[in-house]
Amino acid sequence: MDKTAKKFSLKDLFLKYSVYVVLIVLLAYFSIGTEAFLSVGNIGNFFRSIPMVGILTIAYTMILITGYVDLSIASVAAFSGTAAVYLATKNVPAPLVILIALAIGGAFGAINGLLIKKLDLPSFILTLGTNYVIRGIIMFITNGIYVTGAPDWFHKISQTHIIGDIFFMNTLIFVLLIIAFVFIMNNTRFGKYCYIIGSNQEAARLSGINTDWHVVKVFIIEGILAAVAGVLMMSNLNVGGPNEGQGLDGLAMAAAIMGGTSFSGGIGTIGGAIVGILTLQVFTNGLTIMGVNAFMQNAVTGGVIILAIIIDYLRRKAEKA
Repeated sequence: MDKTAKKFSLKDLFLKYSVYVVLIVLLAYFSIGTEAFLSVGNIGNFFRSIPMVGILTIAYTMILITGYVDLSIASVAAFSGTAAVYLATKNVPAPLVILIALAIGGAFGAINGLLIKKLDLPSFILTLGTNYVIRGIIMFITNGIYVTGAPDWFHKISQTHIIGDIFFMNTLIFVLLIIAFVFIMNNTRFGKYCYIIGSNQEAARLSGINTDWHVVKVFIIEGILAAVAGVLMMSNLNVGGPNEGQGLDGLAMAAAIMGGTSFSGGIGTIGGAIVGILTLQVFTNGLTIMGVNAFMQNAVTGGVIILAIIIDYLRRKAEKA
């Protein structure tokens, strides 16, 4: 009896902390397998590139915990970031450029949230549709051509050096957002409502929580975070790329699930999701350094996403047993 209980306990422990084990193994493997992995240049490139998808991961984790999905988040990021570049090229003051970009992201989030709650639409289908609409609009406006000519201050949003050639402004913004949302989700009424609604929305409504308005707020905040990611992404590229960011929503969702967030809602942490995206990015970075074909990288990454969904299923099954 004790042996059986111990066996199940070890299995649950592995399912809960598997992403941490995988991250440690990957770091060890790539560090030993190639000298370039721990070079200053590669570390700097890693920290410079992860904030965009990392911020989307924070946003996606919050959405999943509340019991929803958003397939339009990457398109919102691309639209907001490209709009910011365009405004910057027209000599609009920097603070106003940033505020307008954030407002665009928040507006798209509000539209998603209101349509989902007021019309009782499935978030998966609705955001799949808005994803095509948003991406189509920005591609039509720009004709699919990069927006160039941004002033120097725009590039510096991401590329200002904080610590040598390793730690940059966009990394600092990412770290500050991690700290902020770990606190919000763990220590505020807003965060607690996300978990309650994600666990049982009807029970939350009967307990007096305005579930409709809360869900709309979650989507608005998610849209604003997507806009932040979009601005940092375009600042890093120093152009407005209407076609940029495709696939980042899938990575963000997979990272959240790998980090312990349940696809069905009510369970998860920002910290765990960040470990998930670090794992995925270390994996991709290591494969690139080792010269693995880019197409094969996509196939392997897709396999990792499928594995993340399977782990989430096994984790939920173990919790119910």
